Amino acid sequence: MINGPGRMSPSQIKEQLAASDTTTSEMIRFVFGSVLKRRGLVALNVALLTMMAGLNFVVPQFTKNIIDHALPHSITTELYRNVTLLILTTILLGIITFASTYMMQMLSQRAITELRIKTYQFILKQDYAFFQDTKTGDLMVRLTSDISNLQMLISANTFGIIGNLFTFVGVLCFLFWQNWQLAALVSVTFPILFITIRFFRTRIRESFANVRTAQSKINNQLQATLTEIELIKSYTTEIPETQKFESIANESNTYSLTATKWQAIFQPLVTLINTIGTATVLLFGALLVMNHQMTIGDLVAYLAYVTMLQDPIRSFSMLMNVFQTAQVSYDRIKNILSYTPTITEITQPAPFPLPLSTSIQLHDVNFDYQSGTDYALKNVFLTIPVGQTTALVGRSGSGKSTIVKLLTRLYDCSSGHITFDNIDIKSFALKDLRQNIAVVSQEVTIIDGTIGDNITYGSQPTDVAAIWRAAELADIASFISQLPQQLDTPVGERGIKLSGGQKQRLSIARALLKDAPIVILDEATAALDNESEKAIQHALDNLMVTKTSIVIAHRLSTVHKANQIIVMDEGQVAESGTHDTLLKNKGIYKKLYDAQFE
Repeated sequence: MINGPGRMSPSQIKEQLAASDTTTSEMIRFVFGSVLKRRGLVALNVALLTMMAGLNFVVPQFTKNIIDHALPHSITTELYRNVTLLILTTILLGIITFASTYMMQMLSQRAITELRIKTYQFILKQDYAFFQDTKTGDLMVRLTSDISNLQMLISANTFGIIGNLFTFVGVLCFLFWQNWQLAALVSVTFPILFITIRFFRTRIRESFANVRTAQSKINNQLQATLTEIELIKSYTTEIPETQKFESIANESNTYSLTATKWQAIFQPLVTLINTIGTATVLLFGALLVMNHQMTIGDLVAYLAYVTMLQDPIRSFSMLMNVFQTAQVSYDRIKNILSYTPTITEITQPAPFPLPLSTSIQLHDVNFDYQSGTDYALKNVFLTIPVGQTTALVGRSGSGKSTIVKLLTRLYDCSSGHITFDNIDIKSFALKDLRQNIAVVSQEVTIIDGTIGDNITYGSQPTDVAAIWRAAELADIASFISQLPQQLDTPVGERGIKLSGGQKQRLSIARALLKDAPIVILDEATAALDNESEKAIQHALDNLMVTKTSIVIAHRLSTVHKANQIIVMDEGQVAESGTHDTLLKNKGIYKKLYDAQFE
């Protein structure tokens, strides 16, 4: 797609959608913003995590008491008491863990659902150029996989770090109070762990960024293949398409293996560093036991606390992978949300004039799809009278469909302006403008639903009789009535169960039911045979008696009754007048007309 002044070029959009270097704190504020709206639940969960940290701290004391007191003196009551307390504490710990995990999952799911809906709404609000310049598969990855990766960031495991932090601080203080020499020895491993994490962080994040990009390419290829399957089958390009997919899949595999390699090195390395710390404590602690400076129970408890101290570090290192994956996904989602639409609405829009009383006008309109290229429309002055039919004809690429896109504000003029009853088109809300225009295009869009869903799409709830009347006028009612499910008949994805002519009739019925005051027919009967075209044309003629109609057609035989015929040539208005007048002028229109009947 090519853009004009004020619109983003394809390269600019690609740059905007590229991964950016975002700080972790910014991502956390973004993701946790929804969670923090429910401060009561968050505070309760923090309290539960604090209780979990306290219970985890108590557990090693039961083992110490059994080893140092119950066993040496054969005190069975002490043994039973500590074992019972150990079991009860573990049960209580399990209950609190369940409550905390479930609560955090609930908060996480709500937050991610809100984010997914917000992103979906934001994407739908983007202008036409955005969808022309972005890949469908890539948007799908951002709405599904990328948002799911952010959910991992606010999972119960992530929030468990809060409890682990309490545990870490409390246990470290206790270890220094218990034996500062052993605590100092195990603390030596902390800077080593920090350096290791920093070293691997950048590499893992880069690898995951490449993986996400490759996954988007796979989705784009799958989406393109499935939507172009008829073309692929017709031209027997299964092998080239498979080779293309194989190349993309192998690229994804390479990036995934690279990410796996860094993770595979990282996790054992962290375990090794932690084991060295534990082994150091075990060595010097055992020497202290041999010198009667520490009891066996103290050493066992101390080792348990060292493990508790290392667990937060280990979980943090594992969580780092989640952070890296989430940050890559956040960058991609953030860049979608930072896109600024070029088609904007004013703060206080004017009401659309109903009914229209004078005309629709184009005043010295120029338009180019991309800055620096030839204009698609050049100095166009055009008046479309209200309540009449205006036909736009001309060779392919002459600017006919571009005028339609400007009238519906899929694009804005590069210069000049368009008015409805002398009110600038930019003064209206987009919804108000487009609800009063019904467009039937040659490229029919059928939604994956029933026949009734397709006819009523975009219209207010209506009765069944009105739907059947629209179907009658579109010459498709007899076909529908022969189906077992009639209006409730599924049409399949993209209307695969319908013929081209049936799809076109459905789109015409949809426009008839909408009953908008302005009707645009862009090659609306192109997919129909001559007999069906005549039947539908008669219905459209009856409909357009009270409408302001704009008809684009290559078959000039379908527009000879138009009140006004505009002949476009190379983006300019070359001729205008009635059918008979233009034939007498012996200009471009007569040449086009004669060429169709040679």
